[in-house]
Amino acid sequence: MDPATASATEPTPDTSTAPAAAKVAETVNLNGALAECRSAFPDQIAQAVARTSCVIKATDLVRPLLPFPELLDRENALRKALAEQVQARTMSLLERNIQIQKLHAQLLDEEHSRLPAAPSDASKPPAAVTQWRQSNPEGCGRLGGDAATCF
Repeated sequence: MDPATASATEPTPDTSTAPAAAKVAETVNLNGALAECRSAFPDQIAQAVARTSCVIKATDLVRPLLPFPELLDRENALRKALAEQVQARTMSLLERNIQIQKLHAQLLDEEHSRLPAAPSDASKPPAAVTQWRQSNPEGCGRLGGDAATCF
């Protein structure tokens, strides 16, 4: 089994202790897990629901590392609803990408506005958190927006 696939499907270990959380943060490979989703479900329209389920499992790896995991939950709820519409062909893939990009930008703004109120950790965020924050840029809402950062 590919390591990226294995990490995307294994349950997230308990991160209640700082050393365990640090170890999990080091092993999360969001980009690899998302690449596996793109490879396993290449048809973004006919396989939209299955691909989205895979993406949600992959992003769940990042959830315990985020300061406000409910923001990711909101994004994934929209992602799931839009995938159903894309697969039913009641929404275009481009429109879906635009909606995800807009929500992601709003969520990042919300996270940024809430961070000063949150307890600060002077350490650099884990790579997977940075990967999620940099995902779904404005270019994803344009034709050809199936780059590695668009999911």
